[in-house]
Amino acid sequence: MADIDSLDTTVFDAIILGTGFTQTIVAAALARAGKSVLHLDENDYYGGESGAFGFRDLLTWADKVATVSSDSSSGDDKIEFNKLVARAYDHVEVQLYREGRSNDTVIDLTSVLASHKDASVEDRVKAVEEHITAAYTRNDHSKEVKEAIYTLASWAAASESLTTAANFKTVSFSQIAALEEFVKTTRKYNFDLSPKLLYSRGPLTNLLISSGIGKYLEFKLLERTAVYETLTDKVEMMPTSKEDVFVSKALSLKEKRLLMKFLQFAVDYENQKEVWEDYKSALFTQFAQRAYGLTDKVLTAVVYAIGFDGNDYATTAEGLKSVKVYLQSLGRYGNSAYLCPLYGVGSELAQAFCRVAAVYGGIYMLQHELDKHNVDKEANQWKSVVDQTGQTLQANQLICTREYLSKDMDAYLEARILNRSYVSHCILVTDRSAFGETTLCKTLFPKGSLVLNPDEAHPRKNEHTISVLQVCGGTMSCPNDRFILYFWAESDSPKTTAKEELTAAIRKLVHIPGDALSLKAPVSESTPEPAHEETAVDFKAPHHLGDAPAEDQPRMSLDQELDMEQVREEILKAEKKLFEESETNTPVPSRPSTPAPPTASGSGGKPLSKPFQKSKSATTLSTMSDVAPKALFSLFYKRTTSWPRVPYPIGSENLTPLPSNLTVLKPMNHSLDFEAATEEARAVFERLCPGAEFLPPTPDPEDGVSGY
Repeated sequence: MADIDSLDTTVFDAIILGTGFTQTIVAAALARAGKSVLHLDENDYYGGESGAFGFRDLLTWADKVATVSSDSSSGDDKIEFNKLVARAYDHVEVQLYREGRSNDTVIDLTSVLASHKDASVEDRVKAVEEHITAAYTRNDHSKEVKEAIYTLASWAAASESLTTAANFKTVSFSQIAALEEFVKTTRKYNFDLSPKLLYSRGPLTNLLISSGIGKYLEFKLLERTAVYETLTDKVEMMPTSKEDVFVSKALSLKEKRLLMKFLQFAVDYENQKEVWEDYKSALFTQFAQRAYGLTDKVLTAVVYAIGFDGNDYATTAEGLKSVKVYLQSLGRYGNSAYLCPLYGVGSELAQAFCRVAAVYGGIYMLQHELDKHNVDKEANQWKSVVDQTGQTLQANQLICTREYLSKDMDAYLEARILNRSYVSHCILVTDRSAFGETTLCKTLFPKGSLVLNPDEAHPRKNEHTISVLQVCGGTMSCPNDRFILYFWAESDSPKTTAKEELTAAIRKLVHIPGDALSLKAPVSESTPEPAHEETAVDFKAPHHLGDAPAEDQPRMSLDQELDMEQVREEILKAEKKLFEESETNTPVPSRPSTPAPPTASGSGGKPLSKPFQKSKSATTLSTMSDVAPKALFSLFYKRTTSWPRVPYPIGSENLTPLPSNLTVLKPMNHSLDFEAATEEARAVFERLCPGAEFLPPTPDPEDGVSGY
């Protein structure tokens, strides 16, 4: 990270504000093309809205976005970064769940809060902290325990306008012990603010390979995909590959043939336009049912397990494109279409692109506060940005996200937005997998499949599909005896909270202490235990770090590609086999053979350094855990993704547009992958550098060539 005082020049080809995912790709591409790039960020971390945090930093971030006021009284040219970031988030709420045991001592904070209701926040926190410390009779008062008590006191003493925490009017011994454990293991967590996956053969993965940027990243294959079935009230594993179709017990032989026939068409749909041209703008589900007669079960597998990219209203053209990308991704690195980066998704990828930009001359400054923009209003040209030290930084082009705009620039975008959109998020930590032996899994709750308000007279169902991604210690996202479940869904209303929109899905997967509608508690916790001395009670989780069984999927890098590009031929062979079995009445094999890895002498590809990775077979999986996982910690928040799009509000066409040399990037969307952000970055680069190659291969240092 550079020091502004050491810069030899303050004039650049491009200044980029924010190290969000899209900005980092643009920065790397511009620097690689020989442009001088200055990359600034007011945050102290990479990734922006796609950042990744340890446990302690996650709480700091949540407190920051929940407490900064959105009121403004500064000049129109001023940059109010913290206020604009806070405005983008709402309904932030922390939950730290209790152990649920009958001998869990509870500390009542009502009296101390009442006696200090008129005191300053600092004095109120101190009083609550002292009250908890005096009541906590465990002998161990380590620095982690003291930090846990202070954190709980801060939540309990927060003013009513602060939504960072739930109602902490009482604190239990188990909550203190649980928070102590989280503090001790804070560096073992990498919580993603915007969790996503990569298609094995999608635009981003292809870019990482072609540019050489991906050679220093590591991944794991997604194991399974599950979909919630309303009729059975179960989360069922879906057949998402050739092997799964063979062994699936969820589909009849007729349904398997329908699915294979549709997949055969989808992988080559662009050459069969006569089949789908009349349905081009119709809903994808409508085409699949009418043109191919897919049953509800097969339609669920196609639309949600295979072709869902976050758009509940995908057209036939959009749906077929998603299905094809999925099918092309199967087999590239194993029997799965998705890759999950290690050490946190967005932040790790962002840093990889930043390293390339830095190697090619890009200058980086984190925690660098900015003051205002200078704009030539007559020419409507952005001229420079002034930082808090008073230094003026000039460039031909400015690329940023909305939180770095001045007050008048932001007002223009705000006036151009008619239909607003949001994404509800929940980060949930559990003590075991929600899917039995499966540790890395995505799950979908289709729109309309859940009742969000079961206690009310007029039921309200989820208006958008809820996506769930479970990650494990093998992704370096959490300790080995913990699991993180990310829940998120698109939302149309700013009033409903993320908790209201996502809790129904959470209840189907985990036990929430104190919530009778969630899965039942583990037997050992639901049965009252004999009373013991408080000092002898172990309130910590029953597992300890390192107790989890070793995982059967190794890490992998992008140079371990298998020579399996003939997806269409594989599907044809599978379909032929299904037809033969139907005619001869031969039972479907329980475990088909796995294609052998290519060898240098066989197919011309280079041998793998690690074994072929397979997703777990549907016949060897439990759909759910035998014992319900217990919720330990959760963070809910709602993020705005509103953006100007047609139709624009009446009268907004008369507003003065943004400067022509200013590019404002879109917020991260709710889709499962990074493809939209990747394509936006490419479009920005091609507009700024027409004719230049977008992130060409970087020289390999091992070849003796200077570069990345």
